[in-house]
Amino acid sequence: MSTMSLTDCRGLNITAPNATVIERFDGLLDDIYYYRLGVGDRMDALLEEHPDFTLANVLKGYSLMSEGSFRLQPTARGFLERADALPANPREALHREALRGWIDGDLERRAAALEQILLAWPLDLLAYRQHTGTLFWTGAKAHQAEVSMGVASHWSKEVPGYAHFLSSHGFSLEEVGLYEVAERCSRAALAINPQDLWALHGVSHVLEMQGRHVEGVELLTEARQFLKKYNLFRGHLWWHLSLFLFSQGRFDEALVLFDTEIYPKSSTFYLDVQNGVSLLARLEFQGVDVGLERWQRLGEAATKSAADCTLWFTAMHYVMAQARNGDRARLQSTYAFLAESGKTSSQALLALELSKAAVDFCEGKPQESLAQMLALRQRHNQLGASHAQQDLYDQIMVTAAMQLGDLPRVRQLLKARLATRVWDSTSWQALEQRSRKIDEHADEPDSSAMVRSALRWSL
Repeated sequence: MSTMSLTDCRGLNITAPNATVIERFDGLLDDIYYYRLGVGDRMDALLEEHPDFTLANVLKGYSLMSEGSFRLQPTARGFLERADALPANPREALHREALRGWIDGDLERRAAALEQILLAWPLDLLAYRQHTGTLFWTGAKAHQAEVSMGVASHWSKEVPGYAHFLSSHGFSLEEVGLYEVAERCSRAALAINPQDLWALHGVSHVLEMQGRHVEGVELLTEARQFLKKYNLFRGHLWWHLSLFLFSQGRFDEALVLFDTEIYPKSSTFYLDVQNGVSLLARLEFQGVDVGLERWQRLGEAATKSAADCTLWFTAMHYVMAQARNGDRARLQSTYAFLAESGKTSSQALLALELSKAAVDFCEGKPQESLAQMLALRQRHNQLGASHAQQDLYDQIMVTAAMQLGDLPRVRQLLKARLATRVWDSTSWQALEQRSRKIDEHADEPDSSAMVRSALRWSL
């Protein structure tokens, strides 16, 4: 079937069989970024009908790689090879290079190709979301915000997909502490589509970082009525609701969410595992008995996926589930996988070191765990994830220091943790007040209540 040069809904040239196919492709992007159900089936149907559609093959490759699985990489390469054999304009050729770099593990080449696209075609929504999303998982938050701010002047409410830009822009700004404008962007996206999950996610992060837990519960309780209509990303919003409940000491309700929405059955989806492990760990640090059965569910997923996942932030979560199940043999297998991957990936090697530290903690060796995590402390963010997700590192270190009776270290870590939630003069004053409370109460005979309160951000 022949192809021709046409334009998409944002006026970008695209090589495709006809205009109707382009409309379907634009609709796919809309569905992907709204986390609608059935996107994979619609993408496969489009490719089955039009295997000569270059950018659709690249999109399928991107989608497979975003699963974070070594097992899917050969399939992704197959779609790249199909795209390589098809006509492509300069923008599409750069998309092929970005996918090639990703599959080859050359993250710099991937980033350079996506950056080049956005320099010449700042309205390329696919390149924008791919670039900012992949920067997030490499810990390059300042770069992520820089990319987003660099294209912002080209977007307006007249441009199709503006809400997708707004929600992503808001989250990028939130992760560098620009909370006011981040919330404004995310809420503007919600004004366009009140069921925009990524925009809800952005607002949730702002509320979390600003300690506005009551508002967070209200926001996500309202979303209950429609979350089930969307794909697995909805579980992450349930996780955010559990964090708001957690901060209010509503532990039983958080556990109900775990059982009904966050991790109701064993799931190998990396985000489900991250959500489940981090919530159970936080609750245990508060003295809550979460039961072995919940850890076993997570352990089942770890058994299946720990030696396949390439989103390295997840590794520590897998080994914590394995350790809590006493699965020594599987732990050694996971370590071996990370060590082998670490020969070509600095992220994998860091994941291995953090994983061993987390297992030491789970196995009752707080001194070894704390020493290792402190040694790596300035590198934790290199595995990506949000400030809210990365807080698990601090939770482990503070709890380990508390178990060791190392109160000076407890004070230092709690104060450093508070510094991540400063954004204006008022919040600076709040930090100073909370720091004084930490100093006043840390040396009391039983300071565990204060420490647990501080870990819930309710000091």
